[in-house]
Formats: sequence, C-alpha cells, structure tokens
Amino acid sequence: MTRQTKIHSFDLLVFIYILINIVLIAVGSSRINGAGYHLGAFVIISILIYVLIKGYNEKSGKIITFLRYWYPFILFGYFFEVTTIANKVFFPEFIDPFFMKIDQWMFGYQPVVEWGLRYENNVFVQEILYFAYFTYYILFPGVGLLVYFKKRESFVKYTFTVVFSFYACYLTYLILPVVGGRYFPELAEIATTYKGGPFRHIMAFIYTHSNHFGSAFPSSHVALAITATIAAGHYFGKLGYYLSPIPILIMIATVFCHYHYFIDVIFGVIYGVGLYYPAVKLYEKLENNIQNRMKSSNKQRKWSYEQNAKTVQ
Repeated sequence: MTRQTKIHSFDLLVFIYILINIVLIAVGSSRINGAGYHLGAFVIISILIYVLIKGYNEKSGKIITFLRYWYPFILFGYFFEVTTIANKVFFPEFIDPFFMKIDQWMFGYQPVVEWGLRYENNVFVQEILYFAYFTYYILFPGVGLLVYFKKRESFVKYTFTVVFSFYACYLTYLILPVVGGRYFPELAEIATTYKGGPFRHIMAFIYTHSNHFGSAFPSSHVALAITATIAAGHYFGKLGYYLSPIPILIMIATVFCHYHYFIDVIFGVIYGVGLYYPAVKLYEKLENNIQNRMKSSNKQRKWSYEQNAKTVQ
C-alpha cells in the first residue's frame, strides 16, 4: 500500500457498485420506499469518497489514512440496508417458497425450522452456535486489522477480495428477495426473543433493532467467513488453519439459528470459495493497469515540465 497511489482497485469496485444502485433505484423508484433519499445518499457518498481520495497525501494523519483505506468496511452496513429496501424491483414479492421447496426436496423437511427446535432447550448447544454466528462480525474485520497492522502492503488486496465478495452477495440480494427463516412468523418471533445464554441475547438484540429483511440467498455470513479464512491462510499461514472451524460452525449456525435455508449455505460456500481467486486475479490486473497509467501520467507531466522549462530558458 503506497501513499503515492491516488486510486486503488477497491475504489473502482465501490464506484461501480454505487452506480449500479443509482441506476436500479432510479429505474425501480416506484417499488422502493424512500427512493429519492437513497439516490441522494449515494450521490453524497460518492462525493465524499472522491474528496477523501483526492485529499489524501503523504502528510495525511493516521485517522485520515485509516478512513482512506477502511471506508469500504464502514459503508457495508448502509449498502446492506439498501439491498433490503431495493430488492423488489425484479420480483414484487419474496420468493422464499421456491427455496423452501429445494430444502424440502433435499431433506424431506425444513432444516431452518427443525434443527434449532430440536435443541431449543439445550442452552449449551444453542450458545455454541449463536456464538459461532456472532463471530462473523469479528472475523473479517479482525483479519483485516491484522493485515493492516502486520502486512500493510497487502491490505489493498485484502480489502478488494472482501469488497468483491460482499458486493457479489449484495447484488444477488437486490435481484432475488429471499427472507430466509424469518419468513416463517414463528421463526421471526424466535429470532427476536430474549432467552438462553448471552450470545443468543446478543443476536436477539441485533435482529430486534435491525430493519433488514430479504437478504438470505446466498449466506454472506458463510461467504465472507470463508473469504476471511482463506485470506488469513494466505497472509499468515497456519492462522487460516486455526480459523477454519469458524466457517464450518457458521455454516451450521446459519440454519440452526433459523436465519437461512440450507441452499443459502451451499451458495455461500460457492461464493466464498469460487470468487476468492478470481477476485485476486482481477485485483492484480486492475492494480497493474492503475500503476501503469500513473507511471505514464507521471512521465507525461515530467515531459511537459521539461518542455516548459526549455521554453522559459
């Protein structure tokens, strides 16, 4: 990560994603609550990002530097919220029954209902899996912090892979409105009921105070847990091996805790594993192009400066 580089590959992803959302919201405004507000928000966010990129230089302090490279992580929350507001443009209703049929075909019952209810009164099992589900909120930013402070030169690459995976999930959410387990009223109630141990309480608090609805396919918890674990192994060797039980437990927890259909987990694995290495390849290509363009631009400026100097003489 060099301070001389004004723009990075993940910046391009962010701007492209914002543009897609602006077009989608403009086209489907009649089906989106607060369409004008969100259009304005995306425009303002774009301007702020542009100012941050242009204003960043060698003399920028630690806070500005941190914001410059972490702003995509800060935006994940709002971008995720928009996916649950703007996801009725292509399908006017939730399409959960289709995904239920897939699970029913695979198991002969609904795992999102049955798995958790079988151990509803077993606090020990409940806590292990609710804790596993909660670790998602720590895993990918935690690995990011390690890369940022221990392998700063690789942070842009890590950010790109995380952003790429997130946006792939988000774009799918915008097209396919799937609620997941909370489509069942009784499971929606369970998700916001305070009972059991501390981690179940934490997740109940999150779902009680979160307005997101319709963002289940694929499971971003699974996809990003896999992305972060592969990256940890790539940058820190055995750390990836030590973290590998976490995405496995998250795969179980997403269904057990009544949040996702099993098919969501399968595609979460496909997104997590299948997109990581293409993301790395795309990152390398984009960064090389950006660097080459910068070198060419610097040479052009140097040539112009020398010609002007000769003219003055």
